[in-house]
Amino acid sequence: MQELRDTAGPRTVAVVGAGPSGLAVARALERAGHRVTVLEERDTVAGKCQSVHVDGRAYDLGGHICTNRYERVARLLTELDVETERTSRYRVLDGAGGAVRQSMAFLRDGGLQRYRALREREFPRIGEPGLAHSARALAAPVADWLAEHGLQSMADSFGTGYTAAGYGHLDDDIPALYFVKYAEMTGLLDPGPELLGHSGDFTVAGGFATLWRRVAEELKDVRCGVRVTSVERREDGVRVRTDSDPLDADDLVLAVAPDRILPVLDATDEERDLAARIRSNAYHTTLAAASGLPEDAFYFLAAHTASRERAGHCVSYHHRYEGSEVRTFYSYGRPEEVTALLREDIEALGGRLTEVHLQRAWAFMPHFGSADLAEGALDRLDALQGHHRTYYAGGLHAFELVECAVAHAQDLVRRHFPPVRIGEPSTGP
Repeated sequence: MQELRDTAGPRTVAVVGAGPSGLAVARALERAGHRVTVLEERDTVAGKCQSVHVDGRAYDLGGHICTNRYERVARLLTELDVETERTSRYRVLDGAGGAVRQSMAFLRDGGLQRYRALREREFPRIGEPGLAHSARALAAPVADWLAEHGLQSMADSFGTGYTAAGYGHLDDDIPALYFVKYAEMTGLLDPGPELLGHSGDFTVAGGFATLWRRVAEELKDVRCGVRVTSVERREDGVRVRTDSDPLDADDLVLAVAPDRILPVLDATDEERDLAARIRSNAYHTTLAAASGLPEDAFYFLAAHTASRERAGHCVSYHHRYEGSEVRTFYSYGRPEEVTALLREDIEALGGRLTEVHLQRAWAFMPHFGSADLAEGALDRLDALQGHHRTYYAGGLHAFELVECAVAHAQDLVRRHFPPVRIGEPSTGP
């Protein structure tokens, strides 16, 4: 691999992907004095934080819930003067629609104290941006790791929400790293500050995509509806060819999963090997109208989150607006199964599916398996930063939560793109 270059001067940077990671990188780069062009294949920004409107109301299709650990997102919201509101309350339902009390035994049975001691001893950097620093210590499958350390009650307290959010079932081969990162980001393990005047979780009024549109509007060059057709990395710069005009830059930031960009990238053997090891979850959001269901909350369906054997069934739904029958439903599984099983699940809860407005499929939570983490896959990925004029951002490096993605993106710029000194000439092509 080539040596890392001095990047102290102003650079021209091509950023591929206009989700939270790509936009956060671009904003940090521009604020440091660099010139940035963002390329996005979709016709709008926000990535997995898309919002749509039905009957004048905004519905979030992906990430939108912020906890008291979302300090960087809160700072963005403040700087861009974006209005926030408290999120819906959370409720757990059994298979027949009855309320189930979520276990918080972990916070009371001594498990939290054991966990904190373990964290301090084995993965003290888990709260920092990125994942590589803690990956080897938490590479074991989550069920094995919880059993080894006597922390089974942690699964009872956090497992339902973890699975409902799209990160997988705890009886699957999921490394403990991802479960622990999720638990840390709930804000329940350690008291955190009140953010933006909210004592609990909050979100963006009018849809979470509002924030990312504001970020994009502030940037100088964001191009949507542009498909990258090839990437050529040379000693003197990077050429990104698209279905419109080619783009030349000093450096490239890939804010999309490596396996997604691989077909058009002049990939090295190391990049190809790592991309081949990436896994993701088939996760679906269905925006639909349904009558006869419990209302005014974000509901987790305990019967469908407990085991991977229920994959395909709805794991959660969100009823956000009083007086509306429209809800967002979340499911794993094959696309052809989702609507049929959703209808079945709604009927089991005593309701009726009346209209499907849209369905969105996500390749969600890019991650590595336990064996690959133990063998250093994330260390290898982190070691690629800056080589071949290329930098990597996104959920694979940071974890598929917005705050994690933003923190990693900002930290990437801080580490690799020093602020430009006033009057210093550009070195761009």
